[in-house]
Amino acid sequence: MFNKYTDKRLQQARIYAAEIHRKLSIECFEPDFGFADHITEEYKRRYSEYHRNLAEEIERGEHDHNFTVRQRMHEYLTGECVPFLV
Repeated sequence: MFNKYTDKRLQQARIYAAEIHRKLSIECFEPDFGFADHITEEYKRRYSEYHRNLAEEIERGEHDHNFTVRQRMHEYLTGECVPFLV
């Protein structure tokens, strides 16, 4: 599917796909993020760490097989959203 793109372009698509997880890793500490009141700071820290690590893995290409990651990469590369149900 991605064979026609250069390594640089694919890496840019991976960075785009990882962007949402980077944002989640930062924004989860905001008071209006949406966590319930009983969620602890320790849970938020683990949540943040998980999403930060996931973003790094996506950027390294370790999740290229994941449908959601491939969908976001495809959207970045082509401007089209892959239909989930055909």
